[in-house]
Amino acid sequence: MKKTWFRSVNLRPQGPYSLEEMRAFIHRGEVGFQDLILDESKGDVWKAAADWGVFELTLFPAGQSFIPGMSINEEAQEWVVLVGQNGGVPLQEGPYSVADIKAGLKAGRISPYQLIWKSGLSGWCQVKDRPEYYSCISSDQLSSESL
Repeated sequence: MKKTWFRSVNLRPQGPYSLEEMRAFIHRGEVGFQDLILDESKGDVWKAAADWGVFELTLFPAGQSFIPGMSINEEAQEWVVLVGQNGGVPLQEGPYSVADIKAGLKAGRISPYQLIWKSGLSGWCQVKDRPEYYSCISSDQLSSESL
């Protein structure tokens, strides 16, 4: 099993990993659509994971269980949010509805970079990566927060 893949964790390269290991990171939500990864067998260019073309978008938790054009029940309380504990162990809060999370984003109580999950997803993903929340996240929120 050839190990040529690297991922960026806190702006530091981690790896090498095999393609299968990288797929597992993606499936568990440890690597998102826009996270930078590198296949050193293809050169030294870091690209967003979704841009490599070898990972189907449904592999990413952010792309799972969302069907474009299908109506979303914004009141169903099915989302869990991961909340930091001042350097301690993160806690899960919820369940929340899509409407609850949108209100939290608008009020600044929920960050676009917080991790969320619901039944049917293979792993956690950032709020900013889920299509349900695109409309209520401003570019200011994305540029003003650090990863």
